Amino acid sequence: MKLAPVVLFTFNRPDHTKKTLEALAANEFAEHTNLYVFSDGPRNDWDLLKINKVREIIYVFEKQQIFLNFQVFEREKNKGLANSVIDGVSQVFLEYDSVIVLEDDLITSSDFIKYMNDALVFYKDSDAGSVTGYNPLKISENEYSERTYAIPRNCSFGWGTWKNIWNEIDWDVSFYDTYRKKYFQRRKFNQTGFDRSIRLDRQMEKNVQSWSIRFGFNLFHMNKLSYYPVKSKIIPNGWDGSGVHSTSGIGNFNTEIEKCTINEFKKVGVDQVLLKKFRKLYGGSLKSELKEFLFWMKNLIK
Repeated sequence: MKLAPVVLFTFNRPDHTKKTLEALAANEFAEHTNLYVFSDGPRNDWDLLKINKVREIIYVFEKQQIFLNFQVFEREKNKGLANSVIDGVSQVFLEYDSVIVLEDDLITSSDFIKYMNDALVFYKDSDAGSVTGYNPLKISENEYSERTYAIPRNCSFGWGTWKNIWNEIDWDVSFYDTYRKKYFQRRKFNQTGFDRSIRLDRQMEKNVQSWSIRFGFNLFHMNKLSYYPVKSKIIPNGWDGSGVHSTSGIGNFNTEIEKCTINEFKKVGVDQVLLKKFRKLYGGSLKSELKEFLFWMKNLIK
């Protein structure tokens, strides 16, 4: 089986990048995997110093010849995360039918690459728009017995998708105006957290450069789900003030990873208990709902 490539996006965090590459190199299928690293350019001289350190680390790993193929793309100018991801993934899709995407602050389990490839094969041409190796929830066996679950919300922490899905994404979100004033459509989009439509509004009004909310809204528009593992393969370690996005608004992250010797995949549909957990985690309070209501009202009077 031809494995999906891993696409890694880095910026100005050498320590985080080193840890991400170390964990990825320890994956049992690393030697069969093509790795593409996109190193974004600097915004200022201080960025340049740190980016040079990042690139030194990247080339150390390249020389170790751990991966099947290792390609580095250095950007001279700063593209920003959103444009970097959109352009980089689109570039890799010129050669592949599926991809696995990481950013520079994610620690992977040693079976992450295997899990993601198995998931990409199983869920291809199904109700899935993406798969991820991260599980933000703490789930007991009494709550849910399957190994994966489906949620109508994408994840940016170690994810994968397919070329036929990616090619359908409207990054300009040209259908936004037909949605933004529709209260019940907004509520449906917000079933996994009242932050969703607010983030989309801010993206469209202020161009905050989020690829994730645009990707997620397109999947919502396409009626596609995202599949998550019950046992997380990812630890996010970037919410320490070192990154561009230094706050999350999330009360906690799942910081446990577990290797599973068997991956059992099913097309399971949306579990309502887990859906409620998502809504609570990503903004399900009365305060969050009121904030979204005010955003809706603001859209009505525009």
